[in-house]
Amino acid sequence: MVVAMFERLERSVACARSLAAQTIDLAEIIFVDDGSEDGTPEAVEAVAAASKIPMRVVRNPRNLGANASRNRGVSLASAPLIAFLDSDCEAAPDWLERLVEPFESDPRLGAGSGLVEDACVGNIWELAFSGTHRLPRPGPCSRITSCNLCVRRSLMPSGAWDETRPTRSDGGRPDIAISARCDEEGLNLAIRAAGWGVEAIPTARVRHFHPYSRRSLLRQAWFGGCSAAEIVYRYRLGPRRDLGPIALAWLFVGLVLVLGPFTTWWLALLPVAMAALAVTAIAGNELLNKGKTVGRLIRASPALVVYYHVRLAGFLFRRWQLRLGGAGLDRVDPTRLAIGLPSPPEPGP
Repeated sequence: MVVAMFERLERSVACARSLAAQTIDLAEIIFVDDGSEDGTPEAVEAVAAASKIPMRVVRNPRNLGANASRNRGVSLASAPLIAFLDSDCEAAPDWLERLVEPFESDPRLGAGSGLVEDACVGNIWELAFSGTHRLPRPGPCSRITSCNLCVRRSLMPSGAWDETRPTRSDGGRPDIAISARCDEEGLNLAIRAAGWGVEAIPTARVRHFHPYSRRSLLRQAWFGGCSAAEIVYRYRLGPRRDLGPIALAWLFVGLVLVLGPFTTWWLALLPVAMAALAVTAIAGNELLNKGKTVGRLIRASPALVVYYHVRLAGFLFRRWQLRLGGAGLDRVDPTRLAIGLPSPPEPGP
């Protein structure tokens, strides 16, 4: 398995210790340090030295980004299944056992993601973000999450993790307070395009320790919106369903303001109706998909309103930039991502 890590010494050590306590044997755990300067690799090496499970730490020559670190880990791994865990997560003792079970019974399963439980919910900003990595129900799903994932090794050729969008493009120090790059989307599309199954495996649980403040959540929202626009542009995908209702509501507000005195009473009510639709869609997403309780949804609602609007602004801004110049991103037909990948075995009788 592969763990990409950068800084977060205490969290990385806790992650390593949770892996050392797994209920099944692991062939090897590869920690790829991405240029930490706080002693993280040395601390994890100390855990590795005391572990019965083979662990090793490799170091990038400089900060290359999470996906480049994952690609390096994959290049060093040899097991037929490769699991991925983020360094700010702690795995339940039976996490890996539960994560690999479906692969043993389903030869057509290409990737599976477990349940991510957010441990930091101490303020409304953390409550607002909670559940973002959660897959809503067990079985076939349309996405994966990189912080709790297992993939067949045969489906990850060299460079399987998209490295076209690094953490920082200006060479500055990465901001570990946010994680908003849609790191796994290209891999997910490639696996599905090749005909393999993708499943949510909620019995494979990890706890995610990622604190948020107002500033870091708003940065998360902005860069998450920008990243979503890049994904839509790069892979020629459809509109983002999570942002559509809000965008339509503001579109109708603008329409009413432009028409002014020519607006009839029923047309003036359209923004209200669209706003109600947006609230309903967001509430449904937070309750059904992200697993919030009604109480937590109500408490987080002020932060959620801000979060979705900032995310929409980031999406529209980046979309506009990409339409003007493409910003060096090559466009790819999702069906071509499957080139070179093996096909799944034919289903049994």
